[in-house]
Amino acid sequence: MKVFIAASRKHGPILILCLLLAILAACAAFLIRWQRLKAASAASTPVSVQAVQKRSYVSKFTQTPVPTLPSPYLCTPAPTAVPAAESSPAPTPAGLLGGKYAWRFSAEEVLTDHSYSDPSISISWDAYRDEINYDRPVTFYIADVLVQNVSSLSTAFANGQYTQGGVRAMESIAKNSNCIVAISGDFARWHENGLIVRNGEVFRNQRFTSDLCVLYADGSMETYEPGTISNQDILDKGPWQSWHFGPELLNHEGRPKTRFNTAVWGRNPRSVIGYYEPGHYCLVVVDGRQGNYSSGLNIQELSELMCALGCVRAYNLDGGATAHMTWGSKVINSPSKDRKVHDVICVCFPSKG
Repeated sequence: MKVFIAASRKHGPILILCLLLAILAACAAFLIRWQRLKAASAASTPVSVQAVQKRSYVSKFTQTPVPTLPSPYLCTPAPTAVPAAESSPAPTPAGLLGGKYAWRFSAEEVLTDHSYSDPSISISWDAYRDEINYDRPVTFYIADVLVQNVSSLSTAFANGQYTQGGVRAMESIAKNSNCIVAISGDFARWHENGLIVRNGEVFRNQRFTSDLCVLYADGSMETYEPGTISNQDILDKGPWQSWHFGPELLNHEGRPKTRFNTAVWGRNPRSVIGYYEPGHYCLVVVDGRQGNYSSGLNIQELSELMCALGCVRAYNLDGGATAHMTWGSKVINSPSKDRKVHDVICVCFPSKG
């Protein structure tokens, strides 16, 4: 008995430590098994079902619900019926797209809540709420734009002329310019340098210090870093529009970039123009600074989004509280503030503009 007591006194702490280690090992094994069961349960639920279970939100500017959808985007047509009598495709005119996407055009003007078509213009827009691909909710609006003539992708100034400067409400500019769809531009008068061309007219011809985006008269779109091309080389190629803001979001292989010429890196509302091919573009507005509705995207995430949409060129425009999109004369996204803007990128009604 004395020997046992002596042994217990000598080895007691070791025995207690061994017992504690055994208990911890059992707890760890239980937690690992529980995590595996939880992961297996989550994996058994399709992503699309997870998306359907998320809440829908409504923009404060429109009664159109913002659906929660998985990637890829632009995969679900807007639930808007097109009048049957006017839905037949028009004969395909000679133009930038030729016979491509002929089903998207119509013989007469057809306007719905989410789409517009005529013989040379086709636009559709939708809103998307992503709760899957980011660590917080992000809501954005995409207008898919097809035009047979590059002149249909136009720009407008707040007071009608570049030299007058000034700002106006986005709805007012859209109404006065008879816009079908419009997004905020690059606040051209805010810069003191750069090449500014709007609707074929050169308003400023200075060395550009920010990334430049140029839409040419042949419908192609290019983005340039400072020092990679001269203004004269651009002018010789016949620019239709140019924007001096940036940064460019994709490299010239159409892949996401990792280094950007910008000081505004963080999560913010964004406005973007994207390019697929001559005659096919997209206008994108990302809402942000609004908590659980939408926190915005940083530049890297925005680059990856534009690549996921299939663009080969993409260019960041004036965002933040300036990031607006209108359909007709109504703002359809949910800007973080109702800020007035200087200029817009738009497609206008041909019968009215």
